[in-house]
Amino acid sequence: MRIVDDAAPILTFEELAEAVRDAPPPTPDDVSITWDGRRLDSREKVMSFLAELDDARSSGHTVGPPLS
Repeated sequence: MRIVDDAAPILTFEELAEAVRDAPPPTPDDVSITWDGRRLDSREKVMSFLAELDDARSSGHTVGPPLS
């Protein structure tokens, strides 16, 4: 396995900002969806999901689909 630790970014932040400057605004379906199908389409849902992740991390449990 090759690890690259000094790779240059493909675009600078300024180049990325310029590329998306005229992009259309997000649509109602532009939301994150968790592995189990929950739509994180409100601040409350995101905060609840982050609390769930924090609880799982604190207790040593994993969250998400099986990795094997």
